[in-house]
Amino acid sequence: MRAKLLSILLLSILLPLSEAMACPFCYGAKDGKSTEHMAVAIWFLLGAIMAVMGGIGAFSLHLYRQGRTPLEPHQQLTEEDLDKYV
Repeated sequence: MRAKLLSILLLSILLPLSEAMACPFCYGAKDGKSTEHMAVAIWFLLGAIMAVMGGIGAFSLHLYRQGRTPLEPHQQLTEEDLDKYV
């Protein structure tokens, strides 16, 4: 009798506690405000990451194009091999 009473008491204490610790994400609540806010935060962070990656790609493309442009005539004189004049 004492074991039954103790188990009922223990279950009545622990069952509400486990439900109180659960959040809407655990249950997959699609209507919850916190779920909507989390979705917005995920999209914002994804956009921020893509913006940084796009900036790195654009800078790389800029360096590639600048490296392929021909030298100006005044720069060609400084880059010329001067050993043939010595």
